[in-house]
Amino acid sequence: MKKILLAVLIAGSAAAVSAQSMSSFTGTGVEIGAGVSKTDFKNSNLDEKNRADFAIRGSHNVEFGNNWIGGGEIALKPIHRKVGTAGSINLKQKYDVGLSYVHGYRFAQDLMAYGKVGYHYGKFSSTNSGGSHGMHGVGYGVGMKYALAPNVEAGIEWEQTRYKRDDNKATNNAYMATVGYRF
Repeated sequence: MKKILLAVLIAGSAAAVSAQSMSSFTGTGVEIGAGVSKTDFKNSNLDEKNRADFAIRGSHNVEFGNNWIGGGEIALKPIHRKVGTAGSINLKQKYDVGLSYVHGYRFAQDLMAYGKVGYHYGKFSSTNSGGSHGMHGVGYGVGMKYALAPNVEAGIEWEQTRYKRDDNKATNNAYMATVGYRF
């Protein structure tokens, strides 16, 4: 009887540890990202360069079964950075807010590849227009995440956002390294 009880306890413990590790990348989480990005404005003579980029994100993911994971993500880039210059004209991006759907596949207990698509709103200001203007856009990207610990994730990501307002069009390519915590 003692051997059976011991075997049940060991099997139960192994199942609990396995179930905990398979829940990687699910639940509510927060994340920060840092990297570089470049925004290209169509039909402009701006001198555009790669600039530092930063993001704060919140997300909630669920497992759909067979290692497929999906969920929503809200992101804020409080960047206030120079996008480009043309003579005395300076164009700056004040911020970007995004709402995305993320869908991924967990290849191993601690590795997930994913894609994302979403809506973005960016606020831009120019020295020649005297004010700031918002631009709406669609973003999409791909990335990989690795579970460093049961609740800690690190990742890399590429995301492209295509903004548009009237005849103005801009494309932003961002490359980021991320670190996040799942509750």
